[in-house]
Amino acid sequence: MGTHFSFYPVDRRGALEIKVAEYVFEQTEPTPWTPLRRPLRECRAAVVTTAGVRLATQHQFSCTRTSGSAEIREISAYVSPAQLAFDFTNYDPSEAQEDLNVLVPVERMRELAEEKVLGGVTETFFSFFGLCENLAALRGTAACAVERLRAQEVDVVFVFPANLVCNQTGGIVAREIERAGIATVMLAGVREIVEQVRVPRAVFVNFPFGRPLGRAGDRATQRRILDEMAAALCRNERPGRIRDLDLVWEGEVV
Repeated sequence: MGTHFSFYPVDRRGALEIKVAEYVFEQTEPTPWTPLRRPLRECRAAVVTTAGVRLATQHQFSCTRTSGSAEIREISAYVSPAQLAFDFTNYDPSEAQEDLNVLVPVERMRELAEEKVLGGVTETFFSFFGLCENLAALRGTAACAVERLRAQEVDVVFVFPANLVCNQTGGIVAREIERAGIATVMLAGVREIVEQVRVPRAVFVNFPFGRPLGRAGDRATQRRILDEMAAALCRNERPGRIRDLDLVWEGEVV
């Protein structure tokens, strides 16, 4: 199953198809793998996004158009979309500005904890900038995030991208977290990229950029995706397994 962009206008669709077809990531290291050490219902979870969001009161991500940024922001999980700024402009944030759960599903994650699917959820989430050409710096920032995750006694991390290149950034971050001994699961938005980066665990949903969990207000779809990601954490499968969800985006977006 490959990624398609049929929900975009023809010109944008064609450009994205070319980018995906030409994408090459030479991953020479084996896929890291950390199995769950306790039942998921006893695990404390955290959220990582590569959407480049920040509090409006925080400094902008220091970046260039071509090289991006290796910086990270830690944000309250109780934030409202109105309190956020979206520095990464390669996706449409309009749905997330209405319902943050389409991009960073903090409310849905709390529901999983309330229903005892998870043992708990951290009070903050971590935001990386989607584009980062300096992979060594990105891995260094991921190591800093690992220290914060350990301080918060995190057992599992859910990783969410926002656009095409976010899948590479999110995949690298997931690998570094997994390598440090914390289990991860990533929501893949571009299957071909996640395959080449060799993410430890992933669930693939073919939705438009900026809306990896569906439309604003669609709680059922958001929950189905998170339920599948939670299930992926519980399966003792081979490293690098990507599970495809049969969700279909209806209509066209710009």
